Amino acid sequence: MRTSQAPPSRACVLLIAALVTLVPAASGSTDSAVAGLRNLTQAELEILSEKGVDEFAEAVGLERFHELWFQSYSYEGTASCLECHGEEAADVLQMGHFKWAGKIVNIEGLEGEVHGKKDLVNNFCVAVGSNEPRCTQCHIGYGYKDDSFDFSNPENIDCLVCHDQTGTYQKGKTSAGMPDPSVDLDFVAQNIAFNGGEPTRKACIGCHAKAGGGDNVKHGDISTDLIATTREFDVHMGVDGGDMVCVDCHASKVDPDTGKVVHGIPGMALHSVDEGDMQQCEDCHTDRAAIHANLVDPALMESGWHDRLACQVCHIPAIARAISTKTEWYWADAGMNVDPIPIDETTGRPTYDKKKGSFVWKNDVRPVLRYANGTWRRKVIGVNDQYDQTPVDLGSPVGSFYDDDAMIYPFKLMVGNQPADVHTQSMLVPHLFGTGPGPNPFWGRFDWHSALEEGAAYNGQDYSGGYEFVDTTMLLSVNHEIAPAEDALGQGMGGCVDCHMPGTIDWEALGWTANPISGGARVPPSD
Repeated sequence: MRTSQAPPSRACVLLIAALVTLVPAASGSTDSAVAGLRNLTQAELEILSEKGVDEFAEAVGLERFHELWFQSYSYEGTASCLECHGEEAADVLQMGHFKWAGKIVNIEGLEGEVHGKKDLVNNFCVAVGSNEPRCTQCHIGYGYKDDSFDFSNPENIDCLVCHDQTGTYQKGKTSAGMPDPSVDLDFVAQNIAFNGGEPTRKACIGCHAKAGGGDNVKHGDISTDLIATTREFDVHMGVDGGDMVCVDCHASKVDPDTGKVVHGIPGMALHSVDEGDMQQCEDCHTDRAAIHANLVDPALMESGWHDRLACQVCHIPAIARAISTKTEWYWADAGMNVDPIPIDETTGRPTYDKKKGSFVWKNDVRPVLRYANGTWRRKVIGVNDQYDQTPVDLGSPVGSFYDDDAMIYPFKLMVGNQPADVHTQSMLVPHLFGTGPGPNPFWGRFDWHSALEEGAAYNGQDYSGGYEFVDTTMLLSVNHEIAPAEDALGQGMGGCVDCHMPGTIDWEALGWTANPISGGARVPPSD
C-alpha cells in the first residue's frame, strides 16, 4: 500500500531559496560557489541556473534535498522539520498515536469518553501515570516526563523515531523519549527522505516489540525477530516471503485529490479507529472457499462448520515461536533479594527481578480463542478501576455465539497478580520510576505502601492505606506471526484433531458444555 511521493511544499521551496542565498553571486569557481553548502554538484548548480529555485527540489528529488540541507545545517530537533512539514505536524498532534488517548469507540460502557494508553490499567507495568519517564521511551514525542507534557506543541513530536531510514535511531531508556546521546542525529536527518520516508519494520517494531518492558514481553506476536525474519515465522514480513513492512497493512489515508498523507495509524482497537486505512485479510486475499479448495480435508470449510472463525485462528497456530513471551507476572514477589537470579532453562530468560517480581516465559504459545465483536472490557484509572471478583478482568473481548457481529479470534492470555486497595477494592497504580511524583519510587525504595500512596495521589485515586495483591487476567489480540499455509491448523496430518483433540480448546469459554466432536452441546443464551 505504498504511496507516491508528494511534491515539495511552498515552505520547502522557501528553504531552497535560503540555501541559494548562501551561494556567492559573483563566484569565479565551483568551490567558492558552494561555500556554505556541502557536496552541491556541478549538475545541481546547473539545475539551479537552468530551472530556478522553484523546481530545484523536484528536479534533484526530496531524498537529495534533505541530504543537502542537513549536511549544511545541523538537526535542531523537530523545529528543523517544521520549516517544511507544519501541516504534517498538525496532523500528528490530533492522532491517538501521539496523544495516547482518543474518543472511545470500543470500550463497553465508556463510548464517547476520552481515554487510552495513558489511563488504562494492565497486568504488565500496571499503568503509565507516575511512571512516564520510563514508559514514554516509546512515545512518538520528546520530553513526555509527566502529566504537564504539552500535547499541543508540534516541537514535542519526534519525527525521526518513525521515519528513520538508517536503522541507527533510538531513544534513551529513561529519558522521557529523548534521543539516545549515541545517535548521530544529522546522519539520521540527512537520510530521512530515502524510500519516501516510509516507516521501516525496524522503526515500528523497535518500539512495539518492547511493550511491557522487554522484547516480546507483552504482545507475544511482535518481537524484534520480525525485523528481519523468514516466512517460517511470518509469511508477510519474512524477507524470503512477502517482505512487507508494517505500513503495508497499517496504511495511512491518502487524500485522492492532493496526494497528502494523513498521519494517523490504523489498527487501534479502542479509540482513534478511523485514523488510517487498516487492511484486512480479504483486502488482499480472495474468497475463503477458493483459497481453501486444496485443503487436506475440504470438509473443514463446508458452509456452517467454521464460518465464524477469523482467518487468524488457523493461520496463527502459535506465537512467540522465535523469541519467548511473558505469560505470567507476579508483582507480589517483588522486592526480595534473590541470588543467584533463576534462569528459565528453555528460554534463557530470568524468572525473577527484584523490581518486578517473578515471571513465567514460554515459546510456541498456542493462543486462546474467544468470540469477539470488536468491543472490549477494560479498566480505566479513576473511572471503572474497582472490582467485585477475582481474578480481575483487565482486558477481554465482548461477544458470544449469539452475537451476530462476533467471530472467534485468537488471543494471548496473560495472568498474574498486582496491587489493589484492600478496602475500596480498586486496582492501584504504583509509582515505580523517577522522583517526579515523590521520593519513593518502588524501583528505588522497594516500599509498597509509599509507592502506592504516591502513585494514587498522582493519578487521582483514593488510597485507604491498605493494600493486597489480587489475581488478574488480560487477553491481548493476536494478528502477527502468520505461519506458512502448509503449517496452518487443520492443514497437516492432524486435520480435525489440531483443534478437537482433548485439552486443546477451552470449549466452555466458547459457549459449549464440552468439545462438540465428543458430544458437547451449545450453552443456551443467558437472559
